[in-house]
Amino acid sequence: MTLPGLAGLLPAEAVRGFFYDAAVLLVVCLLLVFEGLLLLATRPGRGEQEPASAVGRMRAALFLFMLAEELSRSFLPLYARELYTPVPGLSETVMMGLPIGLFMALVAVFTPFAGHWADRFGSRRTLLLGTLPAVAGFIGTAMAGSMAELLLWRGACALGYAVMFIGAQGFVARHTPADRRARGMAQFVAAVIVAGLCGAPLGGILADQFGYRATFAVSALLALAAAAAVTLLPADRTERVQRRPFRMGDAAALLANPRFLALLLFSSVPTKLMLTGYLFYLVPVSLHAAGATPAGIGRLMMTYGLIIVLLGPWVSKVADRTGRHALFAGLGGLIGGAGTLAILQEQGVAGILIGIAALGVAHALNNATQLALVPEVCRADCARMGDSSVFAVYRLLERGGSVIGPLLAAALADRFGMQAALVALGALGMLCGTAFCVVFLVVPSASPAAGEAV
Repeated sequence: MTLPGLAGLLPAEAVRGFFYDAAVLLVVCLLLVFEGLLLLATRPGRGEQEPASAVGRMRAALFLFMLAEELSRSFLPLYARELYTPVPGLSETVMMGLPIGLFMALVAVFTPFAGHWADRFGSRRTLLLGTLPAVAGFIGTAMAGSMAELLLWRGACALGYAVMFIGAQGFVARHTPADRRARGMAQFVAAVIVAGLCGAPLGGILADQFGYRATFAVSALLALAAAAAVTLLPADRTERVQRRPFRMGDAAALLANPRFLALLLFSSVPTKLMLTGYLFYLVPVSLHAAGATPAGIGRLMMTYGLIIVLLGPWVSKVADRTGRHALFAGLGGLIGGAGTLAILQEQGVAGILIGIAALGVAHALNNATQLALVPEVCRADCARMGDSSVFAVYRLLERGGSVIGPLLAAALADRFGMQAALVALGALGMLCGTAFCVVFLVVPSASPAAGEAV
């Protein structure tokens, strides 16, 4: 009854913003209630129910942690700009992308160590170890008074992220039998996706209402809640395995495989580059320049996660049923590049929204199919090194795109402008997608001669 009166008192833009925020909060609250119901359903049981209960509680801890990290997704470059002071040789635009690039680089560096710690100390201790530096990192980020302090504390968050990510995967592997491991990993993936879906819009609303620093304080509380949830997890029941440590020779051997190199350079690295360079950096900065608030930026970025949630499972099923993983991965690269070029036709927010949606479709098509292609193109390497070692090297190398993305986008925006940077990343995505299709869909792969031709 009061809404018509409020509509008469408030500007139309404020009324629209209120309804948009209310709709987003409704979706976020429904997802949070769903996660809460899943947690309540995971009571310690006996026999076969105990693994499911343990993985369900792990999902709750992982969801809280990932939600803490995702809250700043829509405004981190804008927060960095507030702390910027002139640095010789580094422009404001480049420095705004540095916290994202450094975070991704340190995650890649810490990941092999995190795997070793999980094998040595067990998953529960490793998960707890991951939450502690993250809590300190979020508190420090909220209190940062300079760019150097921001980078330092984001490094602490990167350590926590790497340890938590690997520790959660190890926990699933140790607490699920082999015939239920895929369902256990599905819980892991779901926690990450749902947290990403909720984090950006919720963080944007919090930043609008209470400011950037208060939002990081909320992230610290969520990470602390994740630490409390980790203490409730059971200890490992299976023996801890001592895996062979990562060696640089492993990466060199895989890079000598031409089709693995093509998969990496033309699909996997560009996918990560577009994610961090386009979605995490250019989208918030461009939309802010167009007049959007952090809440509005978060709402638009939510489109990416919604598309992946709705389209991803269907793509995985069809790709597995048909065996055409390369086709879906190639289509993803082309769609992502073409969609981000929509900015040439639709200026401003509309063009960026089309790019976000196209990127969601692209990553729904190629995220899972890229992983399925790794053992297909590395059969001999998997037999010699083991699947785990091959995937560890692949994950480490593909993170190079995550590191390069924001730095490349910032450098392009600084030199040629934000519009040109958006176009350049779209063109790069198109070129890489085309090259991938040529290698995997045109050049045959059955014979060794074909590999030499590639």
